[in-house]
Amino acid sequence: MGASPEPVKGGFFLIVAFEPPRWLKYRPMILLKNYFINTTEDVDIVTVLHEVNSTLRESGVVEGLVTITVPEAGGALAVMEPLAGIVDQFKEALRIYPGEGVEIKNRRKEDVDVGPRIAAAMLGRTLQIPVSKGKLVLGLREEPMIIDLEKKGKRREFCVQIMGDPAQAAQQQKPQQRR
Repeated sequence: MGASPEPVKGGFFLIVAFEPPRWLKYRPMILLKNYFINTTEDVDIVTVLHEVNSTLRESGVVEGLVTITVPEAGGALAVMEPLAGIVDQFKEALRIYPGEGVEIKNRRKEDVDVGPRIAAAMLGRTLQIPVSKGKLVLGLREEPMIIDLEKKGKRREFCVQIMGDPAQAAQQQKPQQRR
């Protein structure tokens, strides 16, 4: 830690090397996968539970965090039960967001629907779910759902990122019983 800041063109530059602590005998797992779904010309609400669970199994993480992101505007995420009545009522509730039918021009002079972007901003385009004992921490029958708010069919991308302790690391951390 005897490094001192060295001036660089009117500023200071400090290099700090990070060495992991000795008790850390494993590296935390970080896995990112991209998936695509095809949507229709209506508001679509699609479960992504299978893709998330598949990525979680592939990562081997037992304790950690799953982050699901919809990188493109007009898409959102929510956790809900995939029952037809709940999904229909949710679609009905989406009508309260302003901007429906309003179009503006972006910098490239393309038409942009305002309504889907406002709804996506209000609902959120990122969702985080904790992982405990290798499973998502969700309520009974709850599933992560992608909501495509655009009124045109398209190929919608979403990303699943898993961060946490892999299975072998969790086994190493178990305290040994004394005899």
